[in-house]
Amino acid sequence: MQKFPWQQSHNLSQKAVCQNIVETIGKVFSVDLTILLVVDPLTNQKQYFKASKSLGPFKGEEYAFFQEIALIADNVIVVDDFVNDFDSPDNFSLSGLAPYKNRIKSILAIPLTCQYGLKAYLNLFTFQELRVWQNEDVGLAMMMATQGGLAISQTYAYEEIKVWAQNEITISRITAVIRSSLEPQAIYNAIVTELGTTLKVEGCALSLWTKNDRYMRCVALYNPHKNKTVPKETKDWQRSTISLVPIAENPLLQKLLKNPIPVCLCDLKKDPDSARFDLPWRSQSRSLLIVPLIFDGEIMGSITLREGDKSRYWRDSEIELAKAVASHAAIAVTQARLYETTRRQATQLKASEDRVKDLNNYLTESILKRFLPEAIANKAATGSLALDLSPEPHLITVLFCDLVGFTRLSSKLEVKVLSELLNDYLEAMTQAVFENSGTIDKFVGDGVMALFGAPEELSPHKQAQKAIATARDMYRYLIPLNQKWRSKSAWKSRGIPDLQLRCGIHQGRAVVGMFGGKHRKDYTAIGNVVNIAARLQQNAQPDCILMSETIYSNLSREEALGIEPKCIKLKGIEASFCSYALCIKKLTSRRVHHESF
Repeated sequence: MQKFPWQQSHNLSQKAVCQNIVETIGKVFSVDLTILLVVDPLTNQKQYFKASKSLGPFKGEEYAFFQEIALIADNVIVVDDFVNDFDSPDNFSLSGLAPYKNRIKSILAIPLTCQYGLKAYLNLFTFQELRVWQNEDVGLAMMMATQGGLAISQTYAYEEIKVWAQNEITISRITAVIRSSLEPQAIYNAIVTELGTTLKVEGCALSLWTKNDRYMRCVALYNPHKNKTVPKETKDWQRSTISLVPIAENPLLQKLLKNPIPVCLCDLKKDPDSARFDLPWRSQSRSLLIVPLIFDGEIMGSITLREGDKSRYWRDSEIELAKAVASHAAIAVTQARLYETTRRQATQLKASEDRVKDLNNYLTESILKRFLPEAIANKAATGSLALDLSPEPHLITVLFCDLVGFTRLSSKLEVKVLSELLNDYLEAMTQAVFENSGTIDKFVGDGVMALFGAPEELSPHKQAQKAIATARDMYRYLIPLNQKWRSKSAWKSRGIPDLQLRCGIHQGRAVVGMFGGKHRKDYTAIGNVVNIAARLQQNAQPDCILMSETIYSNLSREEALGIEPKCIKLKGIEASFCSYALCIKKLTSRRVHHESF
């Protein structure tokens, strides 16, 4: 099959391919004007591409003519003599060209067959003389249109892939900054700069607020016109720091609190009531995308993307990127607050050299074991291992667990008692992970994230076995801890019930390795498998293990005893998610052969 010029050039943009198509077809048929109209499936916006040999009577008014004359038809239209054929009852599709009746001679219009919801239409016009379209002409034009439609679809898909790839790069950069810096402001500035630059918006702001606050407080503001984040000491920053409208009276923020999903406002001219609640800028905006920061099920802030003087349709890929960045930002804010708390406590302890030494030893020990697997930490401590494990794709199993109601418990106990409880709990959970060849990825408050299959390679079956064995051991280790805590006077006086665990487990591919810069690196996993495992843990009932179908399918019939199917709805996943629940109370009612795991 003959290859056309647009098929012989690789890595062309969609615009370049479309222009190549009209120029090539225009030359092949030697017509006065060739128009290609492409309609975006998401925004319904139209793009016009033209190639002209001679516009004749239209010279001087090319643009208006060019936009109005393109025919949109689902079938091939062949017109040899436009003036005489115009009044034919069969040519009702030509009625829109009435103003040009005496200027157009001949027309050939062909719809292109495209994929991914794209629509495209090819129009060939003559102005100087009539063109009798032979069957061979129509057949060749249809063939070229078919090949052109395929090329346009391929470039559209390629550009969509490039968008997703750029999104992954943005997330990796933000992750690297979060892991390499302990300065909250540097992290906040990097988040708004990376996200604002990638999405090419006129402003990006990170704000911190909760449902109990009166006003929203902006902590980082990106302005692309200044090529950097807005400095705190400037008037622009001071004017934009605190929202004018209280949170309780702002319908946009109240909408987030009621249903914590992104709020997309494509054209505020069509929604004037919402326009007056523009945030956090004082100036008028035309389009807004507001994404909540959520941690432990509660909104702790938001990221706002803004267009000032033009409407903007927020694509799915842009919304997903903003959501992913908001998820990382929530973790960064939590870590920054924890860091600030730790730094204040360290300052208070400097009164005694012995206590300062104890604190430094504690921080060094906890940080090393917090961010590295035990085997790697031991080798790193002795200098026998350079911490330079490059990120690589791995099939891994991810386990998340946390204590039910820990946030409420925190408000009932003194800091010292709470810290002793948390240390006992994390030590027991860590022991359960290490005894089953797992890797501690991170602690977030009372939450534990563990990996199986990296850095130590394990088969999918072994990963599933060890992850479930770990979860069972976690529940088993919690029993003596509850007995110990019940004996505490603070526990008895407040009538606190036994603590319960919930676990989520999923298996899939992720990029695993050391992430960060030269000053700090962190061994972790990045990928959708992590998000799904976290969602499963959030949906698990107390004293239950909630696992994905991938985990369940890797178990033998004997290993799967007591596991029951449970269809749930996970945030960010449209369809119902098939999961399987293992109730620990049922496990304790009969003996389970732990050795099989």
